[in-house]
Amino acid sequence: MGKWTDRLWKKFTWGIAVILAFTLILALAVNSTVVERYYLHRQSRYLRSVGERLEQYLREGMETEAAIDRLEEEEKVLIVYSDSEAISNELRDKFRQKGLGFQTFWLWEQDYESALEQGNKLRLYRQEKLNYGILAEYIPKGNGMFAIASIVPDTGEAVRIVNRFLIMLCIPSSLLAAILMYILVRHITNPLKKMEEFSAKISSHIYDEPLDIHTRDELEVVADSMNRMSRSLEQYEHMLLDKNRQMEELLDNVAHDLKTPISLMGMYASGIRDGLDDGTFLDIIIRQNHRMSSLVEQLLVLSRIGQKDYPQETVELGLILSKEIEDLRMVKDQKNTTPDSVPAILASIGQGLTVMGNADLVGAIFSNLLSNAVKYAAGGVIEVSLQKDGPACCFTIANEVKPGALDMDRIWEPFYVGEASRNQLLSGTGLGLAIVKRITDRCGYSAACEERDGKIWFTVIF
Repeated sequence: MGKWTDRLWKKFTWGIAVILAFTLILALAVNSTVVERYYLHRQSRYLRSVGERLEQYLREGMETEAAIDRLEEEEKVLIVYSDSEAISNELRDKFRQKGLGFQTFWLWEQDYESALEQGNKLRLYRQEKLNYGILAEYIPKGNGMFAIASIVPDTGEAVRIVNRFLIMLCIPSSLLAAILMYILVRHITNPLKKMEEFSAKISSHIYDEPLDIHTRDELEVVADSMNRMSRSLEQYEHMLLDKNRQMEELLDNVAHDLKTPISLMGMYASGIRDGLDDGTFLDIIIRQNHRMSSLVEQLLVLSRIGQKDYPQETVELGLILSKEIEDLRMVKDQKNTTPDSVPAILASIGQGLTVMGNADLVGAIFSNLLSNAVKYAAGGVIEVSLQKDGPACCFTIANEVKPGALDMDRIWEPFYVGEASRNQLLSGTGLGLAIVKRITDRCGYSAACEERDGKIWFTVIF
């Protein structure tokens, strides 16, 4: 970071130095070439405006002396008039009588003729040793000539003085600029250094401290954005770690659940080949094959929920729930179970309850929660309720459970299986609740689970 800030410092230093040098050179050039000309231009326009007023007063009938006195009182000029043959000398003498002394003043013949042709003529007389000049405008009138004079300071000398001051001022200005530039660079590079260290920590997956930058400018905005990015990355990394952990557990569970039936099928197939079959080997192989097929099918269902597009339609919840309860009772009857082997289902189902959704997904929610309740019920009755709850429909299912039989923090995890209270009459894969959770998350429903009063309660809000 030190080398980087050095490069930035050099860029700022050279940049400001070039700007100062260019500004100084431009100022000197403008002062030397433009200022004097601009001042003379303004004075020339000023004299012309005075001359126009003089001509206006005379046209209005004002006496010559009165017009001259009025203009000399109002403006910073001297005005004289001559109609003699020695017009140049008389104009010079009259200016001297009014206190205007000069070394050089002469009305040249060509100036006189130009004034007659154009109506006026401007002439600048530089007084070499007096550091000023006289700007005169000649205006012909009748047989004579008016001369309007104005003192013009030696702007060249003034410009040279100003230029020297500019050069002298440039030295402390450069020092001040260097100090201010150092402060500015530090104001920028210190937050940038913190941002670099912060980025290095993020790249090393370290999210211990947020960026603490308070500059009240764009750097603070960037720091806030980086803090939000860091929090998002941290959350995303934790989510990925959880997903990886779940995937590893999923693979372990799949391998574990498939290992036993595959081993049994191989062992009993070898027994059939060796003539050791007592008449039950083939049934065992078929049963284990069915178990593997069920597991693979459930895994495919779990995978497709987040990928497949399901059409949306008006779904009548009561009809779907009643059908799933009836199917579960038919399975119980087909297995020739005794009345006490499977808990009774006590259902309270409201009529006419509809939501927008997919019938297959809603049926999968009901089916898996019902099967789960039957498998883990410790006895008694399975309570099922589907009722209107404000703008939503609320489905609850509860069954008795042995204390400590289930880990509520892991209840939605794939392949999580409770303790020995599991009913062996109905086989399971440990994926039912994971499928329920995946469907509710995908469809925007909410699913919750809690254990109270010796029962486990599942609630789904449609």
